[in-house]
Amino acid sequence: MSRYAEGWRLRRPKGRKVWIVRFTHNGETHDRSTGTEDEREAGKEAARIYADHVQREPAKRPVIRRGDTPPLEDLIDEWLESDSTIDVDTADTWEVYGGHWLDHWQTLVDVAEVTALGYRNKRLKVVLASTVRKELSAFRRFLRWCKEAGYLQREINVPGVPEKTTGTRYAKRRRGAAPSLSPEQAQALIAALRPYSTSPNVPPFPIRDRFVVAYATGLRPGTLDRLSCPEHYQKGAETLLLTDDADKIRWGRELPLSKAAREALDRVCPERGLIFGKHDYRDALEQAAKSALPKAIADRFCGAHFRSAAGTHMLEESGNLPGVQFLMGHKHVSTTARYIRPSFRAAAAALQGRSQNTGDGRRTQKSKNSGAKERT
Repeated sequence: MSRYAEGWRLRRPKGRKVWIVRFTHNGETHDRSTGTEDEREAGKEAARIYADHVQREPAKRPVIRRGDTPPLEDLIDEWLESDSTIDVDTADTWEVYGGHWLDHWQTLVDVAEVTALGYRNKRLKVVLASTVRKELSAFRRFLRWCKEAGYLQREINVPGVPEKTTGTRYAKRRRGAAPSLSPEQAQALIAALRPYSTSPNVPPFPIRDRFVVAYATGLRPGTLDRLSCPEHYQKGAETLLLTDDADKIRWGRELPLSKAAREALDRVCPERGLIFGKHDYRDALEQAAKSALPKAIADRFCGAHFRSAAGTHMLEESGNLPGVQFLMGHKHVSTTARYIRPSFRAAAAALQGRSQNTGDGRRTQKSKNSGAKERT
């Protein structure tokens, strides 16, 4: 497949004094003499020769036919691997989007304005408009890459989603909403977890201490997977230093640690390398949930729900919303609100606190009135 011009470089063949400029253009390699032995002058002449050649022979783009273009799946893989500006989490999300594109197109030949409109309308019948907007934004970026890489001859206008369009709420949540846990239930669940994995197929990895840290900090599971020594934590440290690459939204920050979190990290942190790593905790969590939680909650519980429990309990105990927001890594309070789980327990505690304050106020007022009568 033909490509754009790839630039030039100087070379001096063995036994020759004059510099030669070599460049590849439209799939052909060219060697031209610069006519000089001075490297600096040769560089100027090389640039002139190269520019003159490219101007006389513009880059040729191939005509894409159905049998010539690679399968769309291969192009998506190449795009995600070649774009260094895409972070790991985003690449995972866009790989999911790519699966939806493959349901609609097989090759780039099938992609056009009218088929992109059909894709948009089809997806709006399945998911919310906000999701479709994200999918279409990623698809535009993918098509721009295809054009720059020479797989497309022209830009394709991908339609947007009208402002007032709502789409369709997904019929079934892929992960259930986090159940409301009490602090006692969260601690009981952690205590029921095995300290380390016991599978003979993989080296042992820490389980209980990972979820001690998860509950004490409210960090995302993906962030916990990436924590390493000495980049983020060193034994005996009082804070956790998150780097941009460890956080989903690239928010590097220093976090205070509770005593429980520090002790857990000190128990398992190595001198160098990942502290927890990415592992499958589902079986261990399922067994612990069955032994420590009511069945209705145990059947719905998963590891990601520790994050909701952590945020909810920290806010209930401290009333410090900005602090909880910072720990959980949310730029907007509205995001934190989605993790907080209202409960009868919290409502009763709030009502009890209000009753105590009201009672104190009445006694204080009565005392003041009594004092006024005595003075009278």
